[in-house]
Amino acid sequence: MKRDKRQFKLPGLKPGIWAGVLLILASTAAKADLEWITGGVPKNPVGNAPTVKDAPTGLSSNAAPNQDVIVSHMITTTRILNEYPVDSVNYFYLDKNNQVSYFAYFLIKPSSRIHTATVECFSPSNLRIAKFDQEFQVGFTDRLLTLQNETYQWFLVTTTFGMDHLHSEYGQTGLPRDIGLYTIHLTVDGQLVGITFFYVKNQEPKTPTAVSTIPPVEKPAPFPLATPLSNMAIPKGIQ
Repeated sequence: MKRDKRQFKLPGLKPGIWAGVLLILASTAAKADLEWITGGVPKNPVGNAPTVKDAPTGLSSNAAPNQDVIVSHMITTTRILNEYPVDSVNYFYLDKNNQVSYFAYFLIKPSSRIHTATVECFSPSNLRIAKFDQEFQVGFTDRLLTLQNETYQWFLVTTTFGMDHLHSEYGQTGLPRDIGLYTIHLTVDGQLVGITFFYVKNQEPKTPTAVSTIPPVEKPAPFPLATPLSNMAIPKGIQ
């Protein structure tokens, strides 16, 4: 017996039934994506896709553009010690400082793809004097941080630019010795996520000498010598 193939043609369905089919397919895909993000195994894989627990690890940095990146800390400092800035400054002086360090934290929703962070430093004349790339390859359970019931993966980028010598390990090609405003761009997976800046000046201003506002205390004048008085005659034996 020949089967009537017309009953299997989706265009022949009524509009209400067709909308229901699309809604079921969409909700199934959305549920699978949610379980993927949270690290679970999709219970109902769409089509014949294999059941996986983690995202592919060989994706390039452009595989998932325009994802949300949250920059939580981004400063310039005179020095980084034990992966932490010793201070937070954005004025550097040619007669005092010999380097500019950069410190940035950023957060991304958990995934296992390779993330690439790029730090670029530009001079006052918009000449790039440094470009540093750093790759991060992590899994779902690495670098997790929960903030207000939201889970992120945290990443730290640090660089140092010498003012009197080049740090080639950070891609430095020029010295920040021109007076003016410098900018530092942070790009994550091809997306510009933050800009900070610092100034270079010729010399540190001198601290003014403290001037006293209290008038000096006047010393009292010495008493005049009084004329000795005596009612007795001076003995003749005393010369």
